[in-house]
Amino acid sequence: MTFIQWSDSYKVGHKIVDFDHMTLVNITNELFMRVDRGFSDEEIAQTIALLIDYVERHFEREEELFVNSDYPDVDKHLAMHEDIKKTVKDIATIYKTKPDAININEVLEFLKKWLLNHILKADQGYMEYLK
Repeated sequence: MTFIQWSDSYKVGHKIVDFDHMTLVNITNELFMRVDRGFSDEEIAQTIALLIDYVERHFEREEELFVNSDYPDVDKHLAMHEDIKKTVKDIATIYKTKPDAININEVLEFLKKWLLNHILKADQGYMEYLK
């Protein structure tokens, strides 16, 4: 069972950004699978760490693209990135130290909602400024 089914409608039309988004969906699906199959807290924590690492690298690549464009919402988008980085880091820290303190299914739902909203709404917004 796949947690997030990738769809071509999620593509923003930029090869690197689309690849990153696909990878973020894949890592989130991997996290779901590990939770679903009862993997150890350590294995789940490793997947969360991988996700954070990829989110940060993706944001750097994305920001490089739109910071030097005429995209009017740069500051808003950067603030959004900072918010999500802080949130996932907080989740990772709590999960690593006290896994029972976190409802991992709520985390997965949050990630799914965030990913799809970010791809479908926020990232579509800067694409036209890259052309």
